[in-house]
Amino acid sequence: MAEPRDHVLMTLAIKPRGKLVDLEHIREKVSRDAGREFSGEEVGKLLEELVEEGLVGREGEGYALTERGREHFERRWREVREELNQDYLKVYRAKKYYPVVAPALLEFCRDRWVSVFRLFTGRAWLQRKVGNRYITIRSLRDLERWLDLHGIDFIPYIHPRGSDRPDWFVLDLDAGKEVPEGEVRRVVATTLRVMEEFGLEPKLKYSGSRGFQLWTRFKPHDLPEGYRPLELQSGGRERNLFSFYADLIRFLEYRVSLKLPGLTTCDVAHKERRRGKVLFDPSVMKPMGDVRAPYSMHHRTGLISMPLEGKELGSFRPEQADPERVAERYRERGKEFELRPVEGEEFFGEALEWFRESPGGRKE
Repeated sequence: MAEPRDHVLMTLAIKPRGKLVDLEHIREKVSRDAGREFSGEEVGKLLEELVEEGLVGREGEGYALTERGREHFERRWREVREELNQDYLKVYRAKKYYPVVAPALLEFCRDRWVSVFRLFTGRAWLQRKVGNRYITIRSLRDLERWLDLHGIDFIPYIHPRGSDRPDWFVLDLDAGKEVPEGEVRRVVATTLRVMEEFGLEPKLKYSGSRGFQLWTRFKPHDLPEGYRPLELQSGGRERNLFSFYADLIRFLEYRVSLKLPGLTTCDVAHKERRRGKVLFDPSVMKPMGDVRAPYSMHHRTGLISMPLEGKELGSFRPEQADPERVAERYRERGKEFELRPVEGEEFFGEALEWFRESPGGRKE
C-alpha cells in the first residue's frame, strides 16, 4: 500500500537533480495523489523524517531528492506502482528510459520539426511550437530539456524542415475497437507480405497502443508523369508527392482487401463505421503531417513504439514494449529501424494502373 512518503518521493523524483521544491508545492501534490488534504505541519514532519533517513536533502526552504533517495525510490515504485500518480510515473520512467535510446530516437528527430506530448496529471498537451517557432530536437540536451517539461512523446514530421516533399512513406494501421487482436495481426502480416512482394523492404513497429506501422523510404524520384490525384468526397487535391503517397496507401488497402475482404478501410472521417475494421490511414501523408518516432513512448499507455521483426508479430505482446524491456533490448541489439532507400517503380506502376482503372478509387 502506497504511503504519503511514497507520494512525496514521487513528486521529487521527477524533478531535475538538485532542483529545490518548497513545502507548499509538495503539500499540494501529496494531498492530490494521496486522496486527502494534508496540512503544512503534517508534510513538514514527513519531510523531516525523510531528511533524517538521508532520502531527501534540505537547503533553506527547499527540498530535493538525494542520490540515496533516488536509489530507494527506484526500488520502491515497483512495489506500489498501481497506487502512484500514473502520469507522474510515466514521466519518471521516461526520464530513465530515453537516455538509453537517445542515439536512435534523435536520428528521427534531427533536421525536422517535432511535436511533443507533454503529460500532466490527467491531461496531455500536444505542443508544436515554442513561441512562434516550431520545435526542433537535435541533441540529448534538447531531449532532456523536454523531459524536464514533462515532454515524453516525440512525433516528428514526415518531411525535413523546409522541404516540400515527404522522405518517409508511413502506413499507419489503426485498429477499430471491435477488431479482435488476432485479426489485427492478420492484416499487418498480410500488408507486410504485399509490401515485400513489391520490394519495398518495410520496417515494422508497434504503435504503443493497439496499432502498428510500416515504414519505407524511397530513393529520390519525381512525381510520375501520368499521376492524377484520386477524386475524394473531401474535394479537390493538389498534384504533389504528398497526395501521391496518400493514394499509394489507398492502393495498398485495396490489395490487402482482396486477400482479407471486409477487414480494412481508408475511411478516416467516419470513426463509428470502422469499429470493426483496420484503418489504413492516408491522412498522415500531408504537409506538416507527423508520426510517432520509433522508440518514442506513447503518452497514453506508457508503452514504447518499438521496432519489431516480421517473425515476431505473432508472438508479440504489449507488455514487451515496457520501457525497461525495450531499453534492455536496445542495449543488446542497438537500433533496429534502418530505412534503406528502395526503388519504387514496380509499386508505382501498378498503383498508377489501378488509379486509371478506378477513377476516384474507393471513395472516402
